[in-house]
Amino acid sequence: MLILLFLTGYIATTLVEKDRINKIMLYYIFLIVLVPFYGAYRAGVVFGQPFIYGFLSEREWLLCGVGIWLYHALVARKYTLQTMESAFIFMAWASLILFSVLILTYDPGQMQGAYKESGMLQITKYRGLRFRFETYFITFGAIYYFVKYSIKNNPFDLTVLLLFLGYILFVVQGRTYVMAIAATYLVYYWLNHSSSKLTLTMIKYSLFLIVAFMAIQALMPDYISQMGHLFLQMLKIITGEVSDDASANARIIASRIVFDYFDAHPLSLWLGTGSVSHQWNDGYRSIFGYFYPSDIGVLGGLFVYGLVGFVFLFLVPLIILIKTLKKITEKKDVFIVSLKYLLIFALVRSIQGSLYFEYVAYTIPLFILLASLKMQGNTNAY
Repeated sequence: MLILLFLTGYIATTLVEKDRINKIMLYYIFLIVLVPFYGAYRAGVVFGQPFIYGFLSEREWLLCGVGIWLYHALVARKYTLQTMESAFIFMAWASLILFSVLILTYDPGQMQGAYKESGMLQITKYRGLRFRFETYFITFGAIYYFVKYSIKNNPFDLTVLLLFLGYILFVVQGRTYVMAIAATYLVYYWLNHSSSKLTLTMIKYSLFLIVAFMAIQALMPDYISQMGHLFLQMLKIITGEVSDDASANARIIASRIVFDYFDAHPLSLWLGTGSVSHQWNDGYRSIFGYFYPSDIGVLGGLFVYGLVGFVFLFLVPLIILIKTLKKITEKKDVFIVSLKYLLIFALVRSIQGSLYFEYVAYTIPLFILLASLKMQGNTNAY
């Protein structure tokens, strides 16, 4: 409710004072208002879901208003970029420490009943029952200290970076997540180093990875075997083979459900099927069995929002991100550069549906970067 009041006041104040409203802000306000209505309407038409359930299932769109508020607060000089940087660093450390303490001190099996419904626990064949925590600020920490070490070459920053990477490798253990982090690092070196220096850097890090691999193999041989097997299962899926990884197979089944549904209902490819809430009639489970659109990335986004949604929720944001990234020429400000590569990380994961289902994660750094451009007097940024 507070976010809605702020957005209403933001638009009204801008109109009264006859300020030039940021077109990107206006576009996302349009999405914040329209997407929940559209998703609820389509789910009502297609599945007969009551409007209120679909609308509430899209309420997270309101959180994009936080990014707009941050933009306004920065441009109005109510907060500084240094304040934002301190807040992000604090949240990164708080996430790393708190989650690590919980993992080391609590048995997830004893908490299964209390946290099953909250989504804080997950169980897989190879990883067992474990906690599932939000990784957003962990990702920021891994990118921030990578950038800081690359710019300042301080051994302390490298040590901290290894702590965040250790959490990602040994706790999160997400295959595509690890690959996306690695790809983001490679993009950084590709854009910021000459070909000769890039080759030297790649050799240096390759040697480091070999030593790290040998150390992990000696200390934790089961981990190497497990992760190797998981990546092998992923390759099987990519090549069209049947995997013994249930989560990977579930994505294949979900993809087939979507293609079959589009064959039977071609209009849904254009307009989408809307947002189905798990609070209504057990959600998708009562319609398709085990099925989550977010598991199948862009294809899941097409299923929910159709080609119409693809244009407004994927294609236009993709263009906005790319144009914004091109305008960010800063190379020494660690925070600004880190936010830039946090957006690149979102682009790398866009095929997984990050622009459809993780819009808050990319809009917050986007709006902070837009605010920094405006404060620098970049008239082409707003």
